[in-house]
Amino acid sequence: MKLPISKLGLGAIVLATLTAVSAVAQQSIATLSATPLLSAANSSPDSLAAADPNVELISTPSASSALVRGAALPLKPQPTTKPSENQPSLGEVRIWKGLIIAQHSAAAFDAWSTRRSIESGNGYERNVLMRPFANSAAIYPILQIAPFGFDFVSHRMMRSQSRIFRKTWWLPQAASTAASLWCGSRNLRVASLKR
Repeated sequence: MKLPISKLGLGAIVLATLTAVSAVAQQSIATLSATPLLSAANSSPDSLAAADPNVELISTPSASSALVRGAALPLKPQPTTKPSENQPSLGEVRIWKGLIIAQHSAAAFDAWSTRRSIESGNGYERNVLMRPFANSAAIYPILQIAPFGFDFVSHRMMRSQSRIFRKTWWLPQAASTAASLWCGSRNLRVASLKR
């Protein structure tokens, strides 16, 4: 009997799926302690069924492949690893994320102030690479390219083998933020000049 999904309800489908998965997991755990582990890669399906009567073979459309029910990997405790010296602390990651926000905000401020300075008629774009974009809204995403590069460099410096880089990872982001803020404030001064 086929029931449409709309009548059965999504909740009932999810509940039935979770119940089936739970039952299979409990059966696998129970058979794990009672039967030795089987390797499906090294044995044929017929020899697996002959080796243990509790193993059920499920046929698939492909005749050469079979799923083995009851075979599971042993549960072993994973080896504990000490955090390496190269891994940043949680505080450093938070500072890095804060610098990302500050840096991209400063770049957006620089783009906005550049547009305002040019529209006032008092300013012009000095950067030759930015001139084609200075008179349009394309300057906003274009000025975000360098901060993305500095984010990547800082992230790599945090995980570097060199102790000097691990201690100064924040410098590229901080310098980029300061430069964008300085350029933005200068653009605002130029925009407010009287002719």
